[in-house]
Amino acid sequence: MKNKFIYAMIITACCFFISFLSTSCSDWTDTESLTIIDPDIKKQNPELYADYLQNLKEYRKSDHKIVYAWFDNSEKVPFNRAQHIDNLPDSIDVVVLTHPDSLDDLELNEIRNVRQDKDMKVIFSLDYDALKLNYDNKMAELKDNEEETTVQEDFLSHLLDTLGYSLKLVDTYGYDGIIVGYNGKSLLHMTANEKEEYISNENTYIGIIHSWINTHKDKMLVFAGKPQNLVDKTILNLCKHIIIETSGATSGGQLTYDITRACTEGVPTDRFIVTAETTSLDQSDTKTGYWTDGTRAVPSSALWATATFPNFTIAGLGIYNINNDYYNVRRVYNYTKTAIYTLNPSFKSK
Repeated sequence: MKNKFIYAMIITACCFFISFLSTSCSDWTDTESLTIIDPDIKKQNPELYADYLQNLKEYRKSDHKIVYAWFDNSEKVPFNRAQHIDNLPDSIDVVVLTHPDSLDDLELNEIRNVRQDKDMKVIFSLDYDALKLNYDNKMAELKDNEEETTVQEDFLSHLLDTLGYSLKLVDTYGYDGIIVGYNGKSLLHMTANEKEEYISNENTYIGIIHSWINTHKDKMLVFAGKPQNLVDKTILNLCKHIIIETSGATSGGQLTYDITRACTEGVPTDRFIVTAETTSLDQSDTKTGYWTDGTRAVPSSALWATATFPNFTIAGLGIYNINNDYYNVRRVYNYTKTAIYTLNPSFKSK
């Protein structure tokens, strides 16, 4: 009898445990929304953060090496922090948006935040050579289809319309300025007709920029390309910086060579910016963003830019495809921050 009683108690206990376990497992497998608290000095210590921002703004006004960053804002529904403007390192001075039109509310809010809180400038680039190439390709298609066209007049009209629309974006979205992109060509081997057309196109392009800046004197004007190929170089005196395309350079010697080539009569030599490419996200690409000695182009270019040169001054560094540098096991934007600290060791980038 006693054994039967004990056996019944064991069976009852097992049933209770199975029932409890079933209920508990149901609780464990049900998902529950949790609030993840991310430590934020802005919230934890507002006074310290305010002091930091004030120091950052004072740093902007100081004599330091300027850092430009080309930011790909093509993703309008960001799914990671690399796609947010306000997650860029604070000590970047100028952000160049690669897609300046059709900005949404999120982008506009982030632009407003980095401008108001951190005194960052947000600009975009015009590219004469890309515009001309695109036009020439269209004209070639028309010619293949035997359609008549007056190329010179059509291009100047196209130039006026395209630039007019692009420059309106500055007011539409409140940009801080523009980069005037122009590589051009050497006049040395041009025929008389080619030279006349070339000069006419350049005068129209630069003339539009001249007219625009005269009515937008509070905006930032930057030149990018090959200043030595400009027939009339007076526009360069209005430009805060002259960006030289050196992202293909694979050594310090090549950087020096590219800058020296730009040092022709009429080109200011006290405001050069060199450019470097971040490495590719494709691990099989072992060339993009590297020098021939195996070092990364961004920090290596920054180190080169700290040197003193007898015939020109390097005012800073431009970093292409900065989004790619976000991903790093050590810290986000690791090589960008290393470059900034190399250029300006008195200010440690966040």
